[in-house]
Amino acid sequence: MERSDSKKAVKKQFLTSRVLGSFAPAAKYSFKGNVNSIDYSDDGDFLVASADDDSVCLYDCNTARLKTKVFCKRNGASVARFTHHSKAVLCASRDAKGSNSSFSHHVHYLSLHDNRYLRSFKGHKKEVTQIAVHPSNDTFMTGSQDRTVRMWDLRDHKPHGLLEANDAPAISYDPQGLIMAVSVSHNQMSLYDCRTYKKGPFATLLLKTEGPHSQLKYIKFTPDSNYFLASFTSGPHVLFDAFEGERKAVYKSDGLGKESVAFEPSISPDGQYVISGTTKGLRSWETTTGSLLQTSSWDKSSSSSNTSSGGAIGAVPTTLACW
Repeated sequence: MERSDSKKAVKKQFLTSRVLGSFAPAAKYSFKGNVNSIDYSDDGDFLVASADDDSVCLYDCNTARLKTKVFCKRNGASVARFTHHSKAVLCASRDAKGSNSSFSHHVHYLSLHDNRYLRSFKGHKKEVTQIAVHPSNDTFMTGSQDRTVRMWDLRDHKPHGLLEANDAPAISYDPQGLIMAVSVSHNQMSLYDCRTYKKGPFATLLLKTEGPHSQLKYIKFTPDSNYFLASFTSGPHVLFDAFEGERKAVYKSDGLGKESVAFEPSISPDGQYVISGTTKGLRSWETTTGSLLQTSSWDKSSSSSNTSSGGAIGAVPTTLACW
């Protein structure tokens, strides 16, 4: 007798501008602290969210239901990212006032199956603000307020490499896992070969920003690795050529007011759309032209977004919404 698989009954939905325009919150989950990160599993079936109430939550994206909720009371949780296992995540300690200083700058390998730390990664001197997992192996890198990037392997608690920056760095791998992108200042990004990064960058791109105080905050490559999406501390998201660093598109929320400035963006799996949370809802643009396509509103501010083939997730300060 064949084992039934409930996932077979889930209808796959391809993203179009019409589908994006129909997005509306389907489920909402409240937290006692701000939601500080969201991330999808490799297969898009699960989502992990961390919050300032020290919780790490696992959701089923096919049903929009909470599967597991654990608390990291000893270390807190500031950034959570999936490894290549849907029940294991990397979780950065939260550098909160009064926290245990001996753990406040560590990254922990956390099993959501039994709420157990599998390993701790020690080395940063200040809070870890970003974690990027290699797309095809068990290595990852972390960016910290101590202005360094450290390279790790899930099987070893010691760092394998170190890069220095002038600010808290934004970091990313390209989808093929061949290139590491690291911001070295507010408007400069260096590209490294993952295999030979210790020899230095093979290119450093000077990015045109909206102002001298606008710092590069997030980097996300398009699926074909030809472009990358840059998010800054102020101003719109911008698409750059990954080879020359030239601007290709700017994603603005025209006419929506200052309260609708966009935050962390996401690129759809097919690369056709850019989606971002704003203080009035989700906004979507055509990737190549920067044309604003749809606005999907809700009644609270949205600080981040993420997309899979089946829908989108938006996070307000204390609420997670499934669209």
